[in-house]
Amino acid sequence: MLVLTILAFTAILALGLFTIGETLAGNRGKIAAALGGHSLLAEPTMTTRPVTVRVVSRRVSQPVTARPQLRAAA
Repeated sequence: MLVLTILAFTAILALGLFTIGETLAGNRGKIAAALGGHSLLAEPTMTTRPVTVRVVSRRVSQPVTARPQLRAAA
């Protein structure tokens, strides 16, 4: 039973190392550029310019002119 456990662990470890190795080999240029600070995410994608916004507050509704009065009960 111990032999099967060691064999399964070794197979999973080898598969993980193989996957990591293939990923690093396929993307070596991108990884080197990112580590050097030349990644696509490190470059600004769009440029903006400052915008001045004016806000004018206007009264939308008239103030309430109701006067409370006592009403006679029916």
